[in-house]
Amino acid sequence: MANGHDKSQKTALPWRGEVMFAAQRFNAWWEGYAFDPDTTRQAISKRMSFASVPVANSAPPREIINSTIWGGGREDPGDASWSLKCARTLGLPLKATVAVLGAGGGAPLADLKAGSRWKLHGFAATRAGQGRFKVTDYQSAMSNFNRAICDGGICFFDLHKERDPTALALFAAELSKPNAPFCFIDFTTYRQWARFEKCFDHPLSGTVVTADRLTRTLEGVGFRVTDTTDETRAFLPLVSEGWGRWRKAYDYVDTLTNTKQQAEYLHALSRMARLWAERFEALKSGQLRVTRIQARRLSQN
Repeated sequence: MANGHDKSQKTALPWRGEVMFAAQRFNAWWEGYAFDPDTTRQAISKRMSFASVPVANSAPPREIINSTIWGGGREDPGDASWSLKCARTLGLPLKATVAVLGAGGGAPLADLKAGSRWKLHGFAATRAGQGRFKVTDYQSAMSNFNRAICDGGICFFDLHKERDPTALALFAAELSKPNAPFCFIDFTTYRQWARFEKCFDHPLSGTVVTADRLTRTLEGVGFRVTDTTDETRAFLPLVSEGWGRWRKAYDYVDTLTNTKQQAEYLHALSRMARLWAERFEALKSGQLRVTRIQARRLSQN
């Protein structure tokens, strides 16, 4: 005989999934919308399953390594809690339109979609996310997207990668409505002219600058900077989690049958390991920082 009230089957999650679940439950309470625990658990389970699927052997080594270490759809360390923490600083209403720069392969979009009701537009240096979350490359977006369509936005670690960060900052300003909040997360250096060739190796040959210089860049394109926060201590655990998956990245070479592919992959993996080792030490010593800059788009004349 069945009970008078049936309990739904609880979807088992690994500990990282439980952290994501707790973050989304908190976000629902914070934003004041209904929270469905069963649906949320199922969505997290599907997303974690997607992240564990290896990238096709034909993908560039950098993409395979990023997917293995940081998770499917990510180009930098991060998780749902980190994405939602940055999102809450915007203070946007439930049904806002939000731009996400540095969206990688779509993982930050998945994080924000699961924890909000926002309409999201994802952008990155290269086109990605052909599935559920489409990510548009900057070059195409600059000519195809309308101005002032977004109520706010977030930029994840893309200003330092660009040879011309002013152009990317201007793109963010053009997307934003007057007085719209924008959160910029990026690496900064503690003093001007500090050099970090051993820490960074990006094909676009960008440069890490001081937070003050980054602030001047944003103010020069039409933003008013309202707050600057050092997020290094909160970011370091995300890097440590990635270090725990480097062994898995090395094991992936056994799945490659082409000798040339194996050599290219191992070379890229060893180089990235050195770069992140140097970057991790620079972050711990304070020479390099992760800075969150809160800004607002000035009213347009």
